[in-house]
Amino acid sequence: MWTLLRHLTILFIFLRFSLGLSIAPRIPSQNETNGYSVLGTLNAPTLDDFLKSGLSANGAPWGGRTAKNANPDNVPSTGRTRYYDFTVARGKIAPDGVGRSLNVQGQREKTDHPLEKNVILVNGQFPGPTIEANWGDIIQVTVHNRMDGPPEGTAMHWHGLRMQKTPWYDGAPSISQCPIAPGQSFTYRFQADSYGTSWYHGHYSAQTVDGLLGPMIIHGPKVADYDEDLGPIMLGDYHHADYLSVVKEVVSVTNDFKKYVPTSDNNLINGKNDYNCSQITDGTKCNPNAPLAHFRFNSGKTYRLRLINSGAAALQRFSIDGHKLQVIANDFTPIVPYETEVVSLGVGQRSDVLVKAIGKPTDAVWMRATLAKNCSRSTTLYGKGVILYEDAPEGSKPNTTAYNLPEINCAN
Repeated sequence: MWTLLRHLTILFIFLRFSLGLSIAPRIPSQNETNGYSVLGTLNAPTLDDFLKSGLSANGAPWGGRTAKNANPDNVPSTGRTRYYDFTVARGKIAPDGVGRSLNVQGQREKTDHPLEKNVILVNGQFPGPTIEANWGDIIQVTVHNRMDGPPEGTAMHWHGLRMQKTPWYDGAPSISQCPIAPGQSFTYRFQADSYGTSWYHGHYSAQTVDGLLGPMIIHGPKVADYDEDLGPIMLGDYHHADYLSVVKEVVSVTNDFKKYVPTSDNNLINGKNDYNCSQITDGTKCNPNAPLAHFRFNSGKTYRLRLINSGAAALQRFSIDGHKLQVIANDFTPIVPYETEVVSLGVGQRSDVLVKAIGKPTDAVWMRATLAKNCSRSTTLYGKGVILYEDAPEGSKPNTTAYNLPEINCAN
């Protein structure tokens, strides 16, 4: 049997090269592209209306407060603490299949492995783990700095929280704290004093560019009714170079738009997109089959999507082919809902939107994140994700048409 298999293998190799046959590159694994993260996969969990522990008499941790009558300065006290343990360390992944990067000395780094880029990860995940809490909870996060090769300080910022009671835990190094030294740990403890959608990220230099980021969801009173919360959708420009090389360009003395607005290499949805390998001309290893972010819709249901621009410099424009978006909140602030075809997000901004699943059960639809051309620079302007309706096979490729998006003047 083994002799037969060996002969068949030799015959296959001979035919492949003699007849010019080619084999499609393999699809990278989730671990290779995003580490231990499940965001952007069909295994990503949906979110409940709130964390169930600590219920009050009417079933909500914030009591009778509603989005209409709640005073944002009158934060409830739930008596609950949500504990998280974060290890920050260097790792190697390739979210878009590209396998070589600039190292921290600004020199080109080669590898025999087709999927390696030096990054900074939380618990081995890109994006990092989702923080969840209820409005009024205490959030406690212990951060262990395990970066080496080279060692580097770090700090973590909790974007959008006011930190009125604990400003020393805001995570701004040299302002509210010293950086967490290599090999050391630091515990942040603060109240979830606003509710809605946000994110956390490294605040030491531009470590967020190398992957030190993740979503933060604080449950509060509902602004509008919906059937299911699909959770965070992080949109971000992405650089194949390390963050120090990007910073070096940005701080250079120049009037060159290409320098002080750094040119990114890709645009990711929940840490995922493929890459046009023909753009690479210097021998960088590239797999053109990096998986896209996938989501599942059921016809007739209404979904909440929590949009986050977690990028370095680019203005994002989010849309779903053939579907309208109802915006219900911006930056921890409930608003009077309005309908649109596209939502624009500056860096760090968040919008909560509702989407009615109006497609057929077998449909597959493109989700799009598009960089604004006149105020962003990238070799890949378009990020794509796939929405599969309930009966669409997992391998389905959408054939839907994008909305016409006229250019805007770097504003949202």
